[in-house]
Amino acid sequence: MNFQSISSNNATMLLIKLHVLAILAPLAESLLQYQRLNLNNKSINNHHHHQHNHDLQMRLNPTSYKGTSYIITEFPRPSLRRTPNAPIAEFDEDFSSKTQSMLSIMYQSKGVGLAAPQIGLNELVFVYNPSDSKDMERVVCNPSITKFSEDVIVEEEGCLSLRSDECAGQVARAEWIETEYQNELGQKVRRRLKGFEARVFQHEYDHLKGILCYDRFPPEDREAVQEGIDRLLGLYTEEDALIDPDVDEAKAAMPRPLSARWMPPLETNDDVSEGDDDDDDDD
Repeated sequence: MNFQSISSNNATMLLIKLHVLAILAPLAESLLQYQRLNLNNKSINNHHHHQHNHDLQMRLNPTSYKGTSYIITEFPRPSLRRTPNAPIAEFDEDFSSKTQSMLSIMYQSKGVGLAAPQIGLNELVFVYNPSDSKDMERVVCNPSITKFSEDVIVEEEGCLSLRSDECAGQVARAEWIETEYQNELGQKVRRRLKGFEARVFQHEYDHLKGILCYDRFPPEDREAVQEGIDRLLGLYTEEDALIDPDVDEAKAAMPRPLSARWMPPLETNDDVSEGDDDDDDDD
């Protein structure tokens, strides 16, 4: 094989490679453009999701929790609706272990409260912690709310048993409540609660009455989360599903559910003027 023959063959191979590259280049550019479009679409979809509070995104509860055999009971399992629940009579080591499991599940789920029906137990006990401090942990047994304030505060609530971060809606709660219950030692406690702690207590108290926060949503919010509710119903294959709360418990629920979505009052020019006057006084 001489040098001239090799050069000729190399030239031919070079021409073939250039021809192939000429064909593939537009395809490569098309593929790159397709990837760009996909990335842009994902960005648009994510932006769209954040703009609409009720786009469905199910948050799956864990199938197990560290240190306990209990798991979160999800709608429409019957324990969430079944009433009446059994009073706590024994405050022994078994009961203490159970409430510690409930607290552990609550923390692992990043919740602020958990009631016994939410782990499949129809008993009158719930746990909660409205703060970041373990000093605020509460175990509440056989509770009653003896007085509700007339003033209510409307805020959005969700629930671990509804499985979805987006299955949330407006709920009216009493601004303050007066309560009676027994603690983890069986000691009787009377407390007046207000603000966020009062809201958490009322939410968990509802669970002991077979009431879910969804039952308190105004019609607009119920409609907005219906797709998530339907999906949970579709996932439950047993024949013992309980969809609605007990009629008498629902009628007795206080405060009453919102009949329409609450909107903050519009700020008027007079309000703005008064605010400006206040600022002048402070100066």
